[in-house]
Amino acid sequence: MVFAKLRRLWSASEGTPARSPRGGGFSLHPTPLDSGLVSGQVHDERGALLPGASVTVVDRLNQVIGESQTDSYGGFALAVSPGTHRLSVASGGYRRYSTRIQVQVNQHTPLGSLGLEPDDSLQLPQPGRYRFDPYHTEIRFVAQHIGMSKIHGEFREFDGVIEVAPRFEDSQIEVVMEAASIDTGVKMRDDHLRSADFLDVESHPKVLFRSERLTHLRADRWNVSGRLTLRGTTSPVDLETSYLGQRRFQGPGFDGDLRVACDAKAVLRREDYSVNWQATLAKGIAVVGPTINIELGVQAVME
Repeated sequence: MVFAKLRRLWSASEGTPARSPRGGGFSLHPTPLDSGLVSGQVHDERGALLPGASVTVVDRLNQVIGESQTDSYGGFALAVSPGTHRLSVASGGYRRYSTRIQVQVNQHTPLGSLGLEPDDSLQLPQPGRYRFDPYHTEIRFVAQHIGMSKIHGEFREFDGVIEVAPRFEDSQIEVVMEAASIDTGVKMRDDHLRSADFLDVESHPKVLFRSERLTHLRADRWNVSGRLTLRGTTSPVDLETSYLGQRRFQGPGFDGDLRVACDAKAVLRREDYSVNWQATLAKGIAVVGPTINIELGVQAVME
């Protein structure tokens, strides 16, 4: 895959415009004839390839002259102007890698295999009971609307507890959301979402998530598997989670609290929770899409 992109980059450097492949993360705009090529492959401390790492090249004036993301094989290729530059690679949960590179006109500079080391500042939380801070936590969702726009909303009222075990994989998480607190900024729409067509808050006032398994993927990435109960129906769900670390804050409103933080996301299918309300436009386009994207930004305080 990397070599195919290298060939496209070289064709661009010879004056042939190249198109950027979907999802490839490479910038393949027509390249000046006096450019050079830089390539490499990124892996973690265990030798596993790292897709989605950010690659940046800056010149002597600290101006960004090239940006990319590694592909599914950890590879990257960048066409940049000749000269002495600095290339850096960053990925969540790892220390930034930085090296000086020398790029020459119409020359390929292969950097080979670049290894990233774990960020020691992201130590796992101390064992104990942590409760969500409602002022610094958000539970958001995004839904497709008539196939051409998105509805953004959130649950305003919730409670969450993380029981951190001595072995972090044995920890447990429970989140309870008040279904009636759903808020998309439009009262008429929110009233409909609270009705029996959707959340049916009168019969099912709570939305509940309980974790069953925490699995470490790499660096700051975890998978939190659990079960979500909505409208009285329970289905499995996986939260793709990025651990942001722990910190003790001093200052107004914090009082030295020990806090942990993470971001998480999941995709829910409406039909899994018996949310089967359907309405279509004249051409058969569904008013509401079949899936909902859930996003959580969590800060929790040790009790």
